[in-house]
Amino acid sequence: MTDETTEVPAGETPAEETAADAAPATTTAVVEHAAAPAPVSFWHRPNVERYLLPLITPILVVLGILIWVLNMSRIFLSAHGHIPVVVGSIITVVILAGATLISNARHMRSQSAILMTSGFVLIAVTAGWLVLGHSEVKSAGGAALAAQGPCIGNIDVTALPSIKFTPVSVEAKTGIYCITLTDQAAAPHTLDFDDPNTLFPGLAVSTSGQKETGRIFFGAAGDYTYYCAIPGHRAAGMQGTVHVTGDTTTVDQAETAAAASGGGSSGASGSSGASGASG
Repeated sequence: MTDETTEVPAGETPAEETAADAAPATTTAVVEHAAAPAPVSFWHRPNVERYLLPLITPILVVLGILIWVLNMSRIFLSAHGHIPVVVGSIITVVILAGATLISNARHMRSQSAILMTSGFVLIAVTAGWLVLGHSEVKSAGGAALAAQGPCIGNIDVTALPSIKFTPVSVEAKTGIYCITLTDQAAAPHTLDFDDPNTLFPGLAVSTSGQKETGRIFFGAAGDYTYYCAIPGHRAAGMQGTVHVTGDTTTVDQAETAAAASGGGSSGASGSSGASGASG
């Protein structure tokens, strides 16, 4: 029987020793990997769920309600009649339907739910921003014109017992006019303009046959709406329009032109009947 000794060249390690040495390292790596805790999202951390979420949730809810009310109010301020009611109702129904769909769609992917929610929020926010310019309060337009002064023409408006104005359409040119309100209804009525740039102080009558006269400035061509400010009267149709043509002018230029034209002053009576405007 012969003893055989296997010689291993210097610098080399037997395969059995190499495998034996590698096995514990691999086992240790597996144990360490299995023992590593799963990552916890920020919103599921104990302190966040206990303190932060209860704090910011009501703030976000209130902020959402304020944004919703602000945008809906802009829609209502930007239009007249039933248009804002219809638009606001459609948007509300769409958002409620979308919220119901998202809450019941358990199988929906999170990305899809986020996209749909973002879409509804975008509708709610942009609905008011799109009409922001129309819903903003118009500038004051400066101080009202003095009651006395020259005019290039006269505009006569009569308040009728039928809660209507006559005429309901008047033609005029840019410049300063004397405008007279006559009461034939034996009831309070006013004459006001939507555009504050007319510098019109407004007129009011309350007894049959009463007349009040003031001056109004039309600085640019366009349609100027007048109405009665007594509650319910404008809704009943007590309004009209002055259709203005001509070149744009300033108040000083209009005053100079009125004085040069030799027109009457606001103290003079207007032309008889529902004459509209005389240049």
